[in-house]
Amino acid sequence: MRFYLETYGCAANRGNSEAFSAALMEIGHLPSSLEEADLVIVNTCVVTERTERDMKKRLRDLQGERLVVAGCLPSAMPEAIRDIRCREVMGILDRSIGMETGETFRPEEIRPHRRQTPQNLCAVINISEGCRGQCSYCIVRRARGPLRSKTIQEVTREVRSHLAEGSVEIQLASQDAAAYGLDLGSALPELLDAVVGIDGDFSVRVGMMNPEQLSPILEDLIVSYDDPKIYKFLHLPVQSGSDRVLACMKRGYSARNFLEMVARFRSAFPHITLYTDVITGFPGETEEDFRATELLIQKADPDKVNVTMYSSRPGTGASKLKDMPSRIKKDRSRRITQLWQKIAGQRNGRYIGETIVAQVTEKGKEGTVMARSENYRKIIVREPTSLGCVHRFEVVETNPFYLKGEVVGRE
Repeated sequence: MRFYLETYGCAANRGNSEAFSAALMEIGHLPSSLEEADLVIVNTCVVTERTERDMKKRLRDLQGERLVVAGCLPSAMPEAIRDIRCREVMGILDRSIGMETGETFRPEEIRPHRRQTPQNLCAVINISEGCRGQCSYCIVRRARGPLRSKTIQEVTREVRSHLAEGSVEIQLASQDAAAYGLDLGSALPELLDAVVGIDGDFSVRVGMMNPEQLSPILEDLIVSYDDPKIYKFLHLPVQSGSDRVLACMKRGYSARNFLEMVARFRSAFPHITLYTDVITGFPGETEEDFRATELLIQKADPDKVNVTMYSSRPGTGASKLKDMPSRIKKDRSRRITQLWQKIAGQRNGRYIGETIVAQVTEKGKEGTVMARSENYRKIIVREPTSLGCVHRFEVVETNPFYLKGEVVGRE
């Protein structure tokens, strides 16, 4: 049977899809184009109201006997797809779900296996599902459930499998990497130590970590991060710079806590790349609250901020609060976006003329390739360069989003 798999949302969703797709191929099914597929699987996202609308529209466009709806939308909001004509509705695509050959479509145990792709040498491995948070605005816990971590042995087995298939970058994904292992009596530093202990030339990107869960493991994690296989990259979502708003969000930390964690990482790794997330227009957010967020972003000096306008999600605590006018949300989103892009442009501009060692991990658009440095800087290169090769690149141009480099030598 030929199948087409379309994925939306976070890295964890991509990891789910990669494992599921590989499982289908492992039992004899073939990936195909949308037009030629016998089965069309859509792995959905529902993090915001706009995303929900986009998902429903896409599902209506694809509805019919070929369609299988999976992911967070049917898991968190089954009523939202009640009118969609489809072959099957599934929840989260994970390593315990697969497809059996024949007419029936049912769960089946699958083995970790990398989906082959000529476009990149990056593998996404989900180290856990669910989280420990109780954020008042978030529907993901409803979709993904409580924390369920893979064992260290399961993760390392998947890493070895991906490395054997040619991967050079391992992305450890989850809803909250810092919470890894809390349900098993282990912790993220222990997992990282096991992963970097695997033989091979590869790099590891640690996924998003929430500050509340990072705090107890901070010092041990910094020790683990010191290994050269770990990208010096930190994705730490703050969401707001106002302690009052953070309390309403039930985030479990203060703005000062966040800045102290960032400072601790930078003291250990001065060139670390920092990503964070901000929600604008949370119910009750005043102009003073928002200015506190602007000030925090200025202090944190991040390389990227994922900005989201608050969106009421059904069944969450915040959905009971009075929403804010859309124009205010949009204005604050624009202001934060302009601020972080100015900061990121300045930070990237410091690399002009420098020579950086980086590994080519992905093919880009229009014949370009993308390389990643030890601190996960994205370098776009126009010269023909093979995937997996490590080169020295001279940075010849920058913008807020990436560096442009030219090859000056091979390592």
